[in-house]
Amino acid sequence: MLGSLGALAATIIANLVGGLIFFWVDRFIFTSEALAAQWEVRDDIRCVDCGRVARGYRLVRAKNYDRTSDPAPEFRCEACSKKKSDELKKRGIDH
Repeated sequence: MLGSLGALAATIIANLVGGLIFFWVDRFIFTSEALAAQWEVRDDIRCVDCGRVARGYRLVRAKNYDRTSDPAPEFRCEACSKKKSDELKKRGIDH
């Protein structure tokens, strides 16, 4: 289809089509509410649940959940974070 236009014209059209596809996919990824869960990860924190020093996780934002302005963020180790995540899911917070 594009071969009859010449190499330069075909390249320009292909790049425009590719750019438009990339634009719309990128826009969906960064504005979709379904993909909006944001986590913060820090190294060497003390878990608020078990007291262990490890890599820490906290859910910052998800649908119906927003802790972006939390003055005292609570980080949890991986095991405690999974427990807290299950608790939040039971309360109806999808992430």
